[in-house]
Amino acid sequence: MTQLILFTEIENEICILLAQRINPNKDFYLKLNGPGGKAIHEKNENIDVCVIRECFEEAEIVLRNEKLLKIFEETCYSTKEWRAEPCLQKEAKYIVTLAIYLHPLEEPPKHTEPHILGPWNLYKIKDLLKHRNELVPILRENIELIDGKVKAYEQDILDLPINTQKLEETKIKMENNHNGLKKLSTF
Repeated sequence: MTQLILFTEIENEICILLAQRINPNKDFYLKLNGPGGKAIHEKNENIDVCVIRECFEEAEIVLRNEKLLKIFEETCYSTKEWRAEPCLQKEAKYIVTLAIYLHPLEEPPKHTEPHILGPWNLYKIKDLLKHRNELVPILRENIELIDGKVKAYEQDILDLPINTQKLEETKIKMENNHNGLKKLSTF
């Protein structure tokens, strides 16, 4: 199960994009959550691909891999498929992996699942810290982590291997183009 935190800054306040779960037949009725869902195991979908797919399905937002940052992952035995209901291994029917990702909000979301989710809205993180009971459990239990990781996002994203490689490639290109002279080889 994945949850994506799409964040932006408005008037010096960190805000995240959430929608209310409005289907009374689904878990966490009336709780706020971000885009996310369950990996399709029949297609061997991993959770990184899952969060990208779910974001597009639920909000028609395309994520960029180099900006996607996983901040939390936990795997547990569960008695339920769609919820992490920790239990002993012998009681388990499922193994559930929970993950939270961050990505900057770069385009407006679309309301694609009106039968499941209310409209997408931006909420100030400082308000969510005070009203955590409004959130689905994975967000409620990790809202402080989310707050800290959003604040540290700029540096954390630069440290990702995909971005470290791009930074090295950029440095090499800059060295090659220094003063308009191209270096043919270095000895």
